[in-house]
Amino acid sequence: MSTLFRKIKSTLTPYLLCFLLALTSCDKKELKIGKTEIIPLPAELIEGNGHFIISEKTTISVNNEEQKTIVINFFKKFETASGWIPEISINNDQADIIFYTEKSLNPEAYELVINTGGIHVKSASGAGFFYAMETIGQLLPATLYSKEKQANTIWGIPAVTIKDEPAFKWRGYMLDVSRHFFTKEEVKDAIDFMAEVKLNRFHWHLADDNGWRIEIKKYPKLTEVGAWRVDYNAKDENTSNWWGRPRQKEGEKATYGGFYTQEDIKEIIAYAKERYIEIIPEIDMPGHSLAAIASYPEISCSEGPFYVGTGGVVRNNTYCPGKEVTFEFVENVLGEVMDLFPFDYMHIGGDECNKEAWEVDPDCQLRMKEENLANVHELQSYFVKRVEKIVNAHDKNMIGWDEILEGGLAPNATVMSWRGEKGGIAAARLGNDVIMTPSRYCYLDLKQGDDDLEPNLGYAYSFLKDTYNYKIVSDSLTAEQGKHVLGIQGNLWTESITNWSQLTYMTFPRLYAVAENGWTDQKAKNWDDFTDRLLNQLERLEEKGERYATSAYNVRIDHKGQKEGSINVSLKTEVNGLDIYYTLDGTEPSLTSTKYKSPFLLKNTSTVKATSYKKEEQTGNVSTKYFPIHKAVGAKVVYNSPKLNDEESLHRLVDLNYAKLNRGDRNWQNINGDLDVDLFFNEPISIQSLEVTSLRFTNSSVYVPEYIEIYGSEDGNTFTKLGEIKQLEKSHTQGRNKVVSLINFKETTVKVIKVKAKSVNPIPEGHRRVGGASKILIDELIIF
Repeated sequence: MSTLFRKIKSTLTPYLLCFLLALTSCDKKELKIGKTEIIPLPAELIEGNGHFIISEKTTISVNNEEQKTIVINFFKKFETASGWIPEISINNDQADIIFYTEKSLNPEAYELVINTGGIHVKSASGAGFFYAMETIGQLLPATLYSKEKQANTIWGIPAVTIKDEPAFKWRGYMLDVSRHFFTKEEVKDAIDFMAEVKLNRFHWHLADDNGWRIEIKKYPKLTEVGAWRVDYNAKDENTSNWWGRPRQKEGEKATYGGFYTQEDIKEIIAYAKERYIEIIPEIDMPGHSLAAIASYPEISCSEGPFYVGTGGVVRNNTYCPGKEVTFEFVENVLGEVMDLFPFDYMHIGGDECNKEAWEVDPDCQLRMKEENLANVHELQSYFVKRVEKIVNAHDKNMIGWDEILEGGLAPNATVMSWRGEKGGIAAARLGNDVIMTPSRYCYLDLKQGDDDLEPNLGYAYSFLKDTYNYKIVSDSLTAEQGKHVLGIQGNLWTESITNWSQLTYMTFPRLYAVAENGWTDQKAKNWDDFTDRLLNQLERLEEKGERYATSAYNVRIDHKGQKEGSINVSLKTEVNGLDIYYTLDGTEPSLTSTKYKSPFLLKNTSTVKATSYKKEEQTGNVSTKYFPIHKAVGAKVVYNSPKLNDEESLHRLVDLNYAKLNRGDRNWQNINGDLDVDLFFNEPISIQSLEVTSLRFTNSSVYVPEYIEIYGSEDGNTFTKLGEIKQLEKSHTQGRNKVVSLINFKETTVKVIKVKAKSVNPIPEGHRRVGGASKILIDELIIF
């Protein structure tokens, strides 16, 4: 503050002072210019000089009402930050921003010329003009998405010339609203973030075992009963219990769920159409249909009672193809659904169909005999082909997951290939259209980073780099066969998802990779360039207040225990070219911390914390791992029960190699039955605690021990119990996570210790593997 201003200030009234301060702040307008870091990458982008300033005085000219709606919708989201909408007129050649209809361009293509004097937009279609505006949105500063008015911002758009069009016509996103119900407004939000990256197919998974989400007038019980289940949803991100939720019992009230009325559906369809997105409804059949069967048991082959699934279900959830009432139900339901959706496709699922009941059901056996069907796979094909006729009768094309290939593919069906590429390749060779969505590359519900550094959501892995580098059209297809590959789709199943925050975390940034893969020519893609541009998109998500993953930029902390009792640690990131800084004392890393250059040794118990930077800007979260170097390292290990003969695994409990939340990690010691193990030390040592980490993975019969005991001996013959922990409730809880058990006891000198752990046997009633014997998977026996 200048001396003159301070003198004036002392003589002013408070009211006049406030007025002058307001004038002063208004004069301090800041020019903000966006970046050309667009996703998906345009086909051609040439940067110019200078920038165009868009303000309340800017005028826009369009050719028709459709284009006017596009512009109005775009500036509605701009209005919150700017406080104004530019003037829009039709066929005004003096405007600052002018739309030109150019019929020679391909569908969805557009051209954009921006210089200091204005903006020219060319396209042949509404979709092209819409995509041009979305590109302009990305060229504006990220504060476009601010929830607060940016009164002092001057909005600059960099000068650039863009010619652009998509590589594939199908660029999709699937949202599963059966496992978790999202409101009408949340579905609109999902459609908005699709539109921003030029995706054009919204696959809406509306019915499954765990909830029926669409009103069907002829069958009101589908929403009265099928839309609701008992609430056993995980309450935090450390618990993953989809396959371990108790089933609904008689008398329990179903309170969790919801559905969309037909009026809701119409509203969402209209919303999507304004954003040039087609909606593909999915009603899963003949499997994954427990919500429908709970509502109308007569379409099942099994005996009830039936309840909407609270979690993963694999039995008695299948329609009965031996009954005509089933096909009457299917025709009526799909008829109402197809009448609502004015698009070309109807998805009928067809995946993971449990045919167990068909093998013994008299109606199914009679149907197979009458139709000369050799097995239940051909019976499924019979069902799918009948359903296809229903769909085709409504002038729609049927889509199914790649299981519809089993027993023979319906003649006109489009296949979504999810179990790898094999199904899609086979369908393309048969001349059927294909949408590639293999789980490894396109399942957005899978983990996207290090098991121990990610929220406990999802299973298996789908890393950002794999998603980005996936080649949609296989080299094994001929050019003609490749034409049947319509494009790509990212799928978000919601078994582990219970809220919007988790939806966006799992969706972003992988949906950007899906979008670029579907829009940008394969030869133009570049991983390093993509991850540079991605930082600008993450800034936009930050402005929106949306949660997203930085997993590809986060530091992965790998380690290897050394025989001499140290740990070799290495650090890396999925993204190339980042600087890594780390600490070993538990403090937060910064640019003043140690810069990582090569692997290093830990000789004492340490907490490693690391993060990444690009051009001195932090790009990742802080990764943290605790590495105890304990007193049992190098002890002789003798397994009393069970006997282990595998030399490689004998010392896993004391080798300083710590296991991750992954059943396949070889650092887990796998015990069939109870554990009884002795550790012999070279000389007497003083100890006072035992810490054991167990894996809970109950879907595969891996349970936490019911109790753990530790005994000590000075001579190796006489043992005294030092401590124990009883954890019956923990051991009988289903799910997928790590469980730490800590036993503290009086400081004692020992030469030998014995550790015992009791396995769950038999697995209790109500559990998926009821009656069987469990396994124990334990990590290091940490002794201090």
